Amino acid sequence: MYQKIHCVNHVGKNLLIVGYHPDKAWEFKVVTQEGKTVREVSEFDDAKVAEYHGKKWIEDNLLRD
Repeated sequence: MYQKIHCVNHVGKNLLIVGYHPDKAWEFKVVTQEGKTVREVSEFDDAKVAEYHGKKWIEDNLLRD
């Protein structure tokens, strides 16, 4: 469970969640519209950096035409 939540954003039909774990630093998690977690990456030093990389991952991997 996160100690802090920076954001919960829709990117396309997916959720991008950025939160803080004391032992993992900042993390992004991508959840599809079906509720499946498809990507989880931690150890970012800053919430904005985690948010940027999460959004980019969604755009590069889930929003392709």
